[in-house]
Amino acid sequence: MPLKKLCKDHERSSERGSGKAKGMEQKEVIMELNNLWRPIRPYLAQHVAELYGRHDGKVLEIGPFSGLALELARRDIGTSFHVAAFPGAIAETLKDEARELGLVGKVTIAESDEGLMGVPRETFSLIIFRGAFFFPSFFSPDLPAIYGCLKAGGMALLGGGFGRHTPEHVIKGVEKRSKALNQALGRVRITDRDLWPILEGADLKERATIIVEGGLWVVVRKGSSRKETPHVPG
Repeated sequence: MPLKKLCKDHERSSERGSGKAKGMEQKEVIMELNNLWRPIRPYLAQHVAELYGRHDGKVLEIGPFSGLALELARRDIGTSFHVAAFPGAIAETLKDEARELGLVGKVTIAESDEGLMGVPRETFSLIIFRGAFFFPSFFSPDLPAIYGCLKAGGMALLGGGFGRHTPEHVIKGVEKRSKALNQALGRVRITDRDLWPILEGADLKERATIIVEGGLWVVVRKGSSRKETPHVPG
């Protein structure tokens, strides 16, 4: 099912917005959302590390809701770290944060787009795209491009949620405001059943696993001998 169709089908029941929250521009909404989620990053990093199962390889984070790559760099989960951010203003805010954390020489941050303009192919062992499927009025992930940027044996983690390890009190501290900001950006509610046709359309269904614990996540592995038990829709 194409994401544009999915967006239309969910329009009545989804939390959609006009792209603004109380007069804030889109950039400001994204910046506040990213800052709000900074306390969640250590727990998400643990979630990612368990799925990835490695501490080597080039790591790429994609999209407006980036920043997890900074936490992975702090924990040395990977050997080099890169962010392909969009829109462009978000790349600049992430560069400021990298300076604040002393990660300027460790994390490369550049402006890109949903088609991964300027991102080299067959290069990355871990790709992360948080929010990938939930904002079709804002962007649509180019799944073939993402897969094309993976090295053989690499893993892509696409989706969103608080992950398996974020404590309830931490979630409660951000949940209400996060919901409002997501609504302002036009978030739609989808399920694992919605994702299977999208993956099939990108010829990735046989390479993908869907995880519903700690959110809604798609794990795509490229030529990996390590396999997870597929989540079969009930």
